[in-house]
Amino acid sequence: MTILILIPGRDCRDLAAALKKNDPTLDIRIWPNDGEQADIDYIISWNHPAGELHNYPNLKVVASFGAGVDHIFNDPALPENITITRLVDDCLARQMSDYVLGAILNHRLRLTEYREYQGAGVWSPKESRTGNHVCLLGLGNIGQEVTHSLTAQNFKVSGWSQNPKNIKGVTSFQGDDELAKAISDADYIVCLLPLTPQTENILDKTFFARAKKGAYLINVGRGGHLNEDDLLDAIYNEQISGACLDVFRTEPLPDAHPFWRHPKIYITPHSASLTNIEQAALQLIENHRKMQNNQPLSNQVDRTQGY
Repeated sequence: MTILILIPGRDCRDLAAALKKNDPTLDIRIWPNDGEQADIDYIISWNHPAGELHNYPNLKVVASFGAGVDHIFNDPALPENITITRLVDDCLARQMSDYVLGAILNHRLRLTEYREYQGAGVWSPKESRTGNHVCLLGLGNIGQEVTHSLTAQNFKVSGWSQNPKNIKGVTSFQGDDELAKAISDADYIVCLLPLTPQTENILDKTFFARAKKGAYLINVGRGGHLNEDDLLDAIYNEQISGACLDVFRTEPLPDAHPFWRHPKIYITPHSASLTNIEQAALQLIENHRKMQNNQPLSNQVDRTQGY
């Protein structure tokens, strides 16, 4: 049968080549040139058009071309009888660890401020910030990798998740009842959560009011986690000292968006952790073979949990 790469707005020839390299016998098509749609049983997706999956009557698996799957569940016409998988990649986790540590150190050492001073020709040394407690929201594969990076740098690390976790050197909180306790003493709050109906808008005015005054927010989860207006209000009221944001509700970020020019918000273009094509191809091919052999797939998503 046939693999379809369904990733609008991207030149996917490199991904197709990597898949072919691992299995030259594969029939690989790149949307919208999908040919006979009944041939396709395995789709690699990122932000596919809503309803598009219904065009493939023999579809068995939709594989996310990334760690997140909210872009798949956002399709209101998502077929019920298909299996969904996601990528779990050590490279993604290491990139995310580097990004989070870099964002914290950038804030602590005031590096962005000094870059602005340089542009203005200002010489003004300041003491580094001393906050040392980092709370991670989300303790999955990537979250656990981030905890290792931070504890190695002698940060005090705590974490919050829906289900109990036992991670060496990390104080863990779980469930809705312990969220306020988890963030109440954190100097840095890092959102690594999957986007589900339960976590959408979790970073809102109620959340910020429960945080330690002056806490710094780093969102590398999804744009849908953040109520953007509530963050602007929390920064204006000095409840939150600032934010580093890599994900947004609308991407690319619109030209007129206030985040672009906000002096206390640092933005990056959803680049904290980018999929390595060669590593992704290996996982995708392995799961395709398992599908053909009626074997359980790796990194299968639980539809009831959304991750």
